[in-house]
Amino acid sequence: MRYIEKHAEPRSLTAYKQQPHAYYDGCNKEDIRKRLLEDQGYLCAYCMRRIPEEITVEDDMKAEDGIVKKAQKMKIEHWLPESQCTEQQKLDFHNMLGVCMGNAGHPYRETTCDAHRKDKILTINPLDRDMVKKIRYNTHTGEILSDDTQINDDLNNTLNLNYEGSDFSLPLNRRNALAVCLTKIQVQSRNKPGNWRRSLLQKMLKAYENKDTNGKYIEYSGIVIWYLRKKLGS
Repeated sequence: MRYIEKHAEPRSLTAYKQQPHAYYDGCNKEDIRKRLLEDQGYLCAYCMRRIPEEITVEDDMKAEDGIVKKAQKMKIEHWLPESQCTEQQKLDFHNMLGVCMGNAGHPYRETTCDAHRKDKILTINPLDRDMVKKIRYNTHTGEILSDDTQINDDLNNTLNLNYEGSDFSLPLNRRNALAVCLTKIQVQSRNKPGNWRRSLLQKMLKAYENKDTNGKYIEYSGIVIWYLRKKLGS
């Protein structure tokens, strides 16, 4: 998980909310999904799995009438659960997050993110920079943790962000992401003086903190950012 900086809500949402009796199910959700993905660098707000910008033909699902329908790869999540929101809160862009499908359709123990959370209240909020700073990682296991007991419960139990299964493993994916970074550092710092290594770490941190030219963050970048900041003492 990483801090998400929100930008202005879609104009279509602003205009829609000015209509009398505006309600969440009546708004343009495609514009909302697009803006959420742009803000989040096309990563799930919780697990940082890549959410694809485009859906390939292989991902399409054909209905019985032969019409091709695009498979859903993300959903709009409400940080304050919809079941506890007023219509105004449901339409609040700052209460919305873009999340992956979280293995929906699998047994509950194999689900993650919103699919595992259901309607439980969360303490952790990726829109709160100070709260995200309370997250740490075990670089050996790839686990996401916190010394704050409520946040740690959110990460491990409510969102199931340390799920490891035969189909995929979030801790393994984080370890792999960190390994890629460490390999780059090892190769680029070979035969270089010690002070050059620090500048390399700073350069690497900048690359992981910022979006690329396509507006995307590196997948599972949270563990790498945490590791590099710790090494730099920042």
